[in-house]
Amino acid sequence: MRVVRVQRGVLGVPEQDYLEPFLEPEASPEPEPAYPLVLVTWHDAWFDFDQTGPEDCRPDYLVRTVGFLVSDGARFVSVAQEVLPDGDGFRAVTHIPRSIIESITMLLEDPDVASPHDAG
Repeated sequence: MRVVRVQRGVLGVPEQDYLEPFLEPEASPEPEPAYPLVLVTWHDAWFDFDQTGPEDCRPDYLVRTVGFLVSDGARFVSVAQEVLPDGDGFRAVTHIPRSIIESITMLLEDPDVASPHDAG
């Protein structure tokens, strides 16, 4: 926003003293927590509309999910596909019961530290 002072019918830029109330102080951004990048291999759960008997069962089905480890709890592991800016949370979070997890592999402990591509 640009503030303009009117002085005897002439528009002009105000002196520095008049600008201070309109200038917002620069806030130093708080560092966002780093979430490790992981690969979780787990046994999928499913339901079946037309199962004819106990032997008509889907074979072992291992799923692999890659993402940011946002929670490593006693009952669930939560992996997010996206970490939103400004502390707004996450998108596309998969919550996996610990009892069906086959393995968790750490891919990158601090995704903000290393990048294979130069941004410049």
